[in-house]
Amino acid sequence: MIPKDLSIDDISIGDQASFDQVWSKKDVQAFAELCGDMNPIHIDAEYARTTKFGRPIVHGMLLGAACSKLLGMQLPGKRCLYLKQSLTFKKPVFIDDAVTVHGIVESKSSSTQILEIKISIMKADEEVAGGTAVVQVLT
Repeated sequence: MIPKDLSIDDISIGDQASFDQVWSKKDVQAFAELCGDMNPIHIDAEYARTTKFGRPIVHGMLLGAACSKLLGMQLPGKRCLYLKQSLTFKKPVFIDDAVTVHGIVESKSSSTQILEIKISIMKADEEVAGGTAVVQVLT
């Protein structure tokens, strides 16, 4: 995928972008090794069965990384400077669950070139995580 190249003038309040994502057991293991979070709730099916979830859950920060993909590749794309992210985890995402990562521009400042983008991560018709990202669109 080639990142979009949107300038601040190309973006309007209400603009949206989204993509679908599924994380495999291999993806979760690779993320655990990369970030160092080897908590067994993510990578040990036997342990995870003893928790209220009953099976391994995807790292919340892997969902956060998906927000980075949305912003850095689509909205605004390659001119994105990620400044801030709030993300609330509402429901678990399990290995092999299909989710949709969606963003919509809620505010725009042409003078500072800053956008606030509402993020929703949906599994079927249920929001599993949501928040707001703040990015600057570089010139």
